[in-house]
Amino acid sequence: MKKESLSLFLPGQVYGTGGRVLKLNQVLKVLFILFVGSAILLCSACSTAPELQERQVSMTLTKSAPAISGGVSSESLYYFSVYNWLSYQNNSQSQEGARHSLQRAVKADPGSLYLRLELAEVLFKLHQVNEAQMHAEIALELDPGNQRARRLLAATYTLTGDKERAVRQYEELLTEDPENSEALFYLVALYVETLQYEKALDLLKGYRQKYPDDVLAPYYQGKIYAELKLYGEAERYFKEALEIEPEMADAWLNLGLIYEFTERREEAVDAYRKLLDIDGGDRQALERLGQLLVGDGNLDAALKIFQRLKEQGDVPASINVKIALIYFQQGNYQQAAEILKELHAEFPERYRITFYLASSLEALEYQDEALALFLSIPETDELFYDARVHAAFLYERRKEFKACEAVLTDLIAKYPKKVGLARMLAALHQKQDDDQGALEILQQSLALHPDDYKLRFALGVVYNDLGQISESIAVMQGLLKDNPEDAAVLNFIGYTYVEQGIQLDDAEKLLQRALEIKPGSGYILDSIGWLFYMRKDYEKALEYLLAAKKKMDDDPILFEHLGDINLALEDYDEALKNYNSSLELKEDKNIREKMEKLLQKVK
Repeated sequence: MKKESLSLFLPGQVYGTGGRVLKLNQVLKVLFILFVGSAILLCSACSTAPELQERQVSMTLTKSAPAISGGVSSESLYYFSVYNWLSYQNNSQSQEGARHSLQRAVKADPGSLYLRLELAEVLFKLHQVNEAQMHAEIALELDPGNQRARRLLAATYTLTGDKERAVRQYEELLTEDPENSEALFYLVALYVETLQYEKALDLLKGYRQKYPDDVLAPYYQGKIYAELKLYGEAERYFKEALEIEPEMADAWLNLGLIYEFTERREEAVDAYRKLLDIDGGDRQALERLGQLLVGDGNLDAALKIFQRLKEQGDVPASINVKIALIYFQQGNYQQAAEILKELHAEFPERYRITFYLASSLEALEYQDEALALFLSIPETDELFYDARVHAAFLYERRKEFKACEAVLTDLIAKYPKKVGLARMLAALHQKQDDDQGALEILQQSLALHPDDYKLRFALGVVYNDLGQISESIAVMQGLLKDNPEDAAVLNFIGYTYVEQGIQLDDAEKLLQRALEIKPGSGYILDSIGWLFYMRKDYEKALEYLLAAKKKMDDDPILFEHLGDINLALEDYDEALKNYNSSLELKEDKNIREKMEKLLQKVK
């Protein structure tokens, strides 16, 4: 079938209309009669009714109206002319009128290939894909070799998810025109989507042989190998693309991603910086670079990058969250909270924002607000568990122990595999001097998790606090069999021996081994110092205790030990000073009595 072509009207050209033949001057007369009746409407092209829009046409249209080869009716010509004119009006109502007119033109001449294709394209642009597909299929039936129809069909099949039919159309286009690079790259994309990677790579390989200096082929080869997780090959092709076009931003971006996937952070940073030298506003590069800098602990540089991104405007909330989190990590809780408050007001159900706002307010000691926000996060959200743990800690800090226990008990019921909750609940009971309650909680949890190392350690500590020393040591020795290099367990057993005044030689071996594993530990130095105190080697004891004090100055037991050693050395002023420091950290009846006796002695 002869292909139709669009051209201007030519003097004397003949057009079919039904069974009659009209020359150009007759066509113009017909149009004139049709248009004059609507002349008074020419100034209002925005009518809401398509029938009225069709009449709002200037006579000057006939001077440039396109011709359609082959026979067309006067009715079809009229509607097509109206469509052509309305298409140039810059409002949505006129565009709807144009579509309506073109549909009438096709209805008047259903066998017109050109009108079918024109309507298919209009419908496609209006996202009426199924209708566009129907008209493109009819057009291809009218002219099986029509590439415009085939391109439209391929596009509609792609959008409707019929990838197999889309592939066939692009394959036909390439068979008819092997130089059609647009069809080739669309086909490559479809092959990748349908997991036909070898076919995609073969197409690109052939294309590169023809066009070795075209950057797109190696770029897409890199994309395919990256999707296949063959990162070495992907890197090679992206670098080949950059040899052809050193300022190809997409190649630098993808190369940076490859470096990230292969854990080459410095090279990824360099790639993103090179991209930003080319396009300083590239959002993906700025965000990826900022995230890498955060991961490297370079918070100041990361903050500058994210602020640079924010200055572009219209950034997602996630960027502002990242800026707020950098402020939080820097200890700038006030600025973090200010940003997060604005975000929370805008996105009250984005609970990640709620969580970080609550954390900022918690750090600022706005406990009531923080607690309310933590408790507002619903159970359906992934941050529910962490939010409730924070709420429990806040209740504990506020000495609202019943509320804290209620939260922890509820969490244990909801998350029975989270054994850390039992340790927290046991510690809460110990804080209230309920060691027996702590013991029961730990025993119940160990019945479910008998091999949990941390639960067993906590059990050993509680046994010690209850004065059940043999049970405590037995638990700790069991742990030492599992992990002979655990400095905390070695220190615990050694210190327990010292406190009980038993097996001091064994205690020294255990404590020295612990210090070898964890040199400089304040707790271990304190234990060794206390060992020498028990041996009445007070000078040596003081040496270790002063070394321990340099490592930790917030432990009440350390200051009590120092006071006892000072007292043994008859350095009463230092003894009083250290006892007082211990009491400032934690009130203790026994230390208070020691201090009062010493004051009496000094007097």
